[in-house]
Amino acid sequence: MPLLVVRAERTYQAEALVVARQLTVHQRVLPSLAESVFSGGAVADAVAADPALGPAVGGEANGLVPGTLSVVAGPDSVTMVVQARDDDPVTAARMADLAAQAYAAELNRAGSGVGEFAVLSPALVPTTPLDPVSYPLQAGAGALAGLVLGLGLIAMIAALRQPCVTSPDVKDAVGVPLLGIVELPRATPGTYLGARGVRGIAAVTRWLATAPAGRLTLISSPSAEGLRHRIFVMVAIAMSTVRPVRLQAPQEIVDAARAQTRQAGDAMPSELRHEETGELLLVDGGSPSELVDPAAAPVYVIAVAPLGISPRRLRTLALDYLDGGLLGVILVKRRLGLRARRGVSRSPAQATRALQPAGDVPAPEPA
Repeated sequence: MPLLVVRAERTYQAEALVVARQLTVHQRVLPSLAESVFSGGAVADAVAADPALGPAVGGEANGLVPGTLSVVAGPDSVTMVVQARDDDPVTAARMADLAAQAYAAELNRAGSGVGEFAVLSPALVPTTPLDPVSYPLQAGAGALAGLVLGLGLIAMIAALRQPCVTSPDVKDAVGVPLLGIVELPRATPGTYLGARGVRGIAAVTRWLATAPAGRLTLISSPSAEGLRHRIFVMVAIAMSTVRPVRLQAPQEIVDAARAQTRQAGDAMPSELRHEETGELLLVDGGSPSELVDPAAAPVYVIAVAPLGISPRRLRTLALDYLDGGLLGVILVKRRLGLRARRGVSRSPAQATRALQPAGDVPAPEPA
């Protein structure tokens, strides 16, 4: 946490609150990420570029952080307090607002892999100056206030949003069981890993092994398409060990599943071939408007969603199948960061590599 700079004159501090509306990374990572982005230069540049603040900052961004601008991000919190200090309280409030807006925009540049951020509370014009004798105490009090406010907001968001993380959450949201929580290993974009060593795939496989013969479709929101493709490959490989499977998916996905199946080297009831017929047709991302004869091929749907998805978004995803066809939900937990991992990329020319030993977790209890 940055320390406040001691000044002889009366100094006013204004604070604006930035909150993570949706957080993909672990909350423990947020404080270090918050300070890194804040001190990256973009926030100071945005404040220095405001013509109305010319006399206050002189158009110079150097030295604004942490002397004039700072951020307090508490551990395990989804809130960040943006602080601005100046001799004029109105100027301090304006700088805090500008810094908070630029800060939220910079955090959002990381994309859906980090989260969605917004300014929750703009700065109020301070009426009482900081005590020049106890700046460290003021900083500690500000941090404590931010933590208290953050914990309160976490409780409020949890009460309103009630993220889906357990089987009862999923059951309450869409009325079907949670088939499993799959912990996706870290991998470079466009890489498809096998099912070995992936926590949660065994539980999902045990559920799907009992599914009646027919058409089994994996669906997801457009933003989670990459997650769905990775899960599709893993499920296809794992399911092929217990029952005949044929695939309907983009050719690169089918090629990835075929390559991983060969690499596994296990005796399997049926090899994954796009043209073969089988007891179970595994479909990637089918459309609700697709014409399928349920009498000839019973249709079952599995929703794939990130761990912590809100009940409202999960219901929206499964809306077209709530009256029938929705078999269950797979929640996906993603690990932060990228790490070279053996797998199959989108390019068929890339070599496949060995997979780690398999792991297993208990399946969720049926509804």
